[in-house]
Amino acid sequence: MADVLEAELAEAVDAVMNDSPVAVFEQKRDVFEFNMALAAIATVIALATILAVVLDSEVAENLFGSENDGSANSVDATWLEPVYMPRHEECIDTSNGQEEGYEGFGIGYEPSLAIDGEGNMFITAHKDLRWGGEGTPFGPILGGPVDSWYACQDGQMTSWDYWASWFWVSNDGGLTWHHGDNFDPTPGNLANSVVGSVTGGGSECLGDEGDIAVDAENTIYYLDTTLEDNWWHIFSDGGNTYEMGPVCQRMNTMAADDRPWVAAQGDGIVHYLGNSGASPPECTGDSGRYWYYHSENGGSSFTQCYSMPGGWSTIASQRNGSYVYVVQENADTNTGTVQIRISSEYGRGTGITDGTWAAPVELGPRNGNCPEGYPVVNTNEGGTVAVSWADCPVGDTGAWAMYFAISYDYGENWSMWNATPFDSGINMYPFISISEDDVVSIAFYGLDYGQDGAEDGYVSGKNWYLYAAALDTPQENDSWNFQIADPTPLHTVTDYEEANGDVHALHDFFETVLSPDGDWLGIAYQQNIGEHPFEENEEQRYIKFVRADLDV
Repeated sequence: MADVLEAELAEAVDAVMNDSPVAVFEQKRDVFEFNMALAAIATVIALATILAVVLDSEVAENLFGSENDGSANSVDATWLEPVYMPRHEECIDTSNGQEEGYEGFGIGYEPSLAIDGEGNMFITAHKDLRWGGEGTPFGPILGGPVDSWYACQDGQMTSWDYWASWFWVSNDGGLTWHHGDNFDPTPGNLANSVVGSVTGGGSECLGDEGDIAVDAENTIYYLDTTLEDNWWHIFSDGGNTYEMGPVCQRMNTMAADDRPWVAAQGDGIVHYLGNSGASPPECTGDSGRYWYYHSENGGSSFTQCYSMPGGWSTIASQRNGSYVYVVQENADTNTGTVQIRISSEYGRGTGITDGTWAAPVELGPRNGNCPEGYPVVNTNEGGTVAVSWADCPVGDTGAWAMYFAISYDYGENWSMWNATPFDSGINMYPFISISEDDVVSIAFYGLDYGQDGAEDGYVSGKNWYLYAAALDTPQENDSWNFQIADPTPLHTVTDYEEANGDVHALHDFFETVLSPDGDWLGIAYQQNIGEHPFEENEEQRYIKFVRADLDV
């Protein structure tokens, strides 16, 4: 700038020396106009600075733009101390093979988490089928000698307290946890469960893994699959009153189920989405691995014979409103898209027709076929619905991607963008929660290939962590400030996993919730500790919970 001014002044001096009045006037005018332009620029810069400092920052951004729009609506989180899920004290066996110091904690994986309108929370998790004693009824399949399963039995090296899958309850915002009503220990061998499923209920109903949902009346629905069928458990009073009878209640599904997904709304409207694993034909002539069942009487009976063609799928519903959403891969293929199905009328009418379910809407790409990659959907009462999914365009151990899509009008219009957290790494099982004020959280199991400055990809010794972030009313291309939620690694890659490209150490999924007021986030997740006593190249798997207080 000084050089320009010097040149302008030199020209004016030359004009004076040439003794031409016209030239002198023109040069002076040019200098005046130049200085006025400089003054105008300086005024604009000063005004922008004043607005940014004195006025509300949002006003300044609207006028002059921002280079960091994506982080302006990040929600700060303060993480509390993680807690392990407890075992019944009378079932703790210090010689059962659990890592020293962890004998009092529950063994399991793939936890589901739900919350009611009063902030009570409920966790279930897959039992370890190979840790129901030294042997198993399915020895040739699961490995080990053929023997009965046992629960809460001294000297049998079992990690089970009861025959049903785990069911834990917290009535204080996740600070402490206990077992739900009628989920008492069931000591003995498998014959006790066979008798108990006829003469008993609750924890006597032999189950494998389950899912939980809560309707608008704060009734808690817990479905526990037996693979061949499912048991229903219903609770009230924050999980402290068991509402079922003395006999285990079968669901009587038409197709077998490997993974149940449950949603509930209104007064006793229950949705069940079951993964049959196969694609048998049904009443509309379609075939699909996921079958949808609908109940209007609190799970006493369900519609049948309706599948939703596509790949991996999950379901969510409004609690008070009428909308239900199913997000899924468009097909069981290596590449394709993620799509969403929407019903604005409680999912009613399925059977010989699609009923109130609209045709699927495409949300975004699948450039690879991740070994573990459920797309996840969630919603709130105001019409916000969001979806997240992982993608692995360069294979299981290459750099993964993550996508996020959101609609603020019940799925009519969508914004979708890339939310990949790492330059290179794995972001597995991204799970979404949404508050009534449109605070949206994403959590995932993450392996950052660049940790400690490394550049060597999926190799032994690298740590998996639990990551999470939240945004207030996300807009397209907003960035997520993902942070480690638990400083203790969830798992460390082993030599075996590196050699075999095995990324399944943390299994298939985990879940999160936001509190009714949207001011804290809860996460149920898995941590691997110590060697498994019965499975080669496997670790002991423990269920944990962590809470973050949100600055909203």
